[in-house]
Amino acid sequence: MKINSYLLGLCSLVILLSFNVNADGHGDTVIDNITIIGDKELPGSADTVSSDDLEKFETIDVHKALAMVPGINIRPEEGYGLRPNISIRGTYPDRSGKVTLMEDGILIAPAPYAASSAYYFPTFSRINSVEVVKGPAAITTGPYTVGGAINMISTPIPDEQSGMVNLETGSDGNMKAHFHYGNSTDNFGWLVEGLKHETDGFDEIEHRGGDTGFDKDDILVKLRFNSDPNEDVYHQFDFKYQDSEEESDQTYVGLAEADYRSNPRLRYGFTDYDQMNNAHDQVVLTYSLRTGNAEFEATYYENDFMRDWFKTDKVYYGGASKGINNVIDMANAGDALAISILRGTNTTAEQIKLKHNNRKYSSEGLVLKGNFDLGNHNLTVGYRDTEDDEDRMQWYEYTDWVNGTLSALVVGPMPGYSSNNRVTTAEASAFFINDEIDMGDLVVTLGVRSEDWEIVQERYVDTARTAVKTDSGYPKTLSDDDETLFGIGFTYDMGNGYSILGGFHEGFTPTSGGADPESADNMELGVRYANDDSSLQAIYYNTDYANMFGECRAASSGVVEGCTIGDTFNAGNATISGFELSYNSSWESAGGNMMSAQMAYTLTNAEFDTTFDSDFWGSVTKGMDIPNVPTSQLALMLGSDFQNGWSADARVLYYGSTCSVAACSANTNIDSQTSFDLSAQYEMNDKTDLYFIVENLFDSEDIVARAPKNGIRTQRPRSFMIGLRYKL
Repeated sequence: MKINSYLLGLCSLVILLSFNVNADGHGDTVIDNITIIGDKELPGSADTVSSDDLEKFETIDVHKALAMVPGINIRPEEGYGLRPNISIRGTYPDRSGKVTLMEDGILIAPAPYAASSAYYFPTFSRINSVEVVKGPAAITTGPYTVGGAINMISTPIPDEQSGMVNLETGSDGNMKAHFHYGNSTDNFGWLVEGLKHETDGFDEIEHRGGDTGFDKDDILVKLRFNSDPNEDVYHQFDFKYQDSEEESDQTYVGLAEADYRSNPRLRYGFTDYDQMNNAHDQVVLTYSLRTGNAEFEATYYENDFMRDWFKTDKVYYGGASKGINNVIDMANAGDALAISILRGTNTTAEQIKLKHNNRKYSSEGLVLKGNFDLGNHNLTVGYRDTEDDEDRMQWYEYTDWVNGTLSALVVGPMPGYSSNNRVTTAEASAFFINDEIDMGDLVVTLGVRSEDWEIVQERYVDTARTAVKTDSGYPKTLSDDDETLFGIGFTYDMGNGYSILGGFHEGFTPTSGGADPESADNMELGVRYANDDSSLQAIYYNTDYANMFGECRAASSGVVEGCTIGDTFNAGNATISGFELSYNSSWESAGGNMMSAQMAYTLTNAEFDTTFDSDFWGSVTKGMDIPNVPTSQLALMLGSDFQNGWSADARVLYYGSTCSVAACSANTNIDSQTSFDLSAQYEMNDKTDLYFIVENLFDSEDIVARAPKNGIRTQRPRSFMIGLRYKL
């Protein structure tokens, strides 16, 4: 890490700590250092998904968890949310690479600067709640500030000795065992959590059979040491360790049109060997201090993630190597040979190239944060210094495919000098200052964020990595830049539960693949209403891109053959505007039952403002819609808590139509889709409750994506879960 960056952050905090702070007004509780929203009333649009919301459907898929948050766009993939594609206000969704993803306030993308794609994502079954920040408040999180940030909060240390055991079974071999237990005393708190979740999957591997699901294991340990909470100077030390492993029989290969129509749950036989194996561990150490009206927090974290996604990369067609997207396109055009290869009816053997997408990631950082209550000013200063890297050592194995049969795998040579033998390293520092000015009914927030980063790549001459390929320009600086952003937001209390909110902030997205960083001006204006029983929020937003870019990923839709993985492409000016509406209400029915209703609606208009051609976006004409962003989305949830111990919830999710490419050519349309879920729970006693959940009740087979590799992906079929929760 850069010494001068450390000094900048430390000096800034020392200067601010020199303010004359009172010894009064100290709190009497432990410091909550994992949230970005907490109990604060942010000036911009911010939403939370509570633990109660997640518990209603024992949510395992973050896509569905975020459905009740307006302004979130998603692109499902395998039906379980293992590697989500999330967009905030129209940012490109591929692998959530343009969203700041955090767990307990710590960046969780495997390498947030060097390789931001979220190939690691927390096992969502263990997540306690979620925070979503949009608008000017995004400046305090970064580095991806155009759309915003998502912070997943893990199970907290309980205030008293308590815990939970959850056992679940269901369709497609679904089995889940989840427990957590912990306690707090005056000066010590602890939590231990474990989760095992597995399923056989729902797709059918043609000619071959076998599983298409996953097996995940998680463990989490938290410790807290603290001084007496009512002391004038309060100290707290937090330790967190998390470890997870996954084995999932997942593929990048979707379906051609005719095969989708004949069997939406089909999976091609030549993908039988495809499998993802990964492991992740995290250590977080946090020291917190509170004295008078000032709080200080220092956090050090390390994330390590390794994965080997062994998956079909190329298919030979008449003896010539083709990308999967090309073979699917040819099959869609009626090419008999392409169809026979996909369906395993080919009588001449064709080679299948499977690639070990073997990568190791690491990231570590120091985060410093100070908060100072200075009367009508509430000042927050933050600094983050990070290093992260992505190490690729990728090689091929080969098999022959004929008449629905795969031959034994043959291991190919390890890579020499190539894009498959490289290390990309990033160093970055960020500093922000945020001032909340309370003027009574009007609260104004001013924020400035400064980012400084350098990304360097090394490619080696041989597998043993004895030397870097200097005659080809390596080590090569992919990006060396800095950016300073400004934001302003306000809320105005009009009385009687009504308030107005608005704001403007500059946003940017760093890039390492050759294109210029993404930049955009963002504004929002809205109104809120809240009383004891209901709340309503309506917000208009506009994002004006001075420069949008896309990154070539194997996971992308509409990939143009020849697009090199990791390269980035500028798209120039673009405009995304929209309207977000959310409503929550609860009331007591005439029969004495407690009722609830939630609604979230998003209207989005996303267009390119320039005409251009690229190997990523294809041929784009000004005015074309940005792909994978539906115009309208609607989520409804109705619930009832009956007096006899039963409760029930119904959820309807609707997503409007879109296309997987800007030109919206043949076989790229994604029609509108709807899913309907039901949940019923029965409280047997104070400690035990049973639940029964049905997702996709009407077994919809709608297309949800044409990606990766242009193949059709469908909704997870109708599935049920039966479970028991016991409070310890």
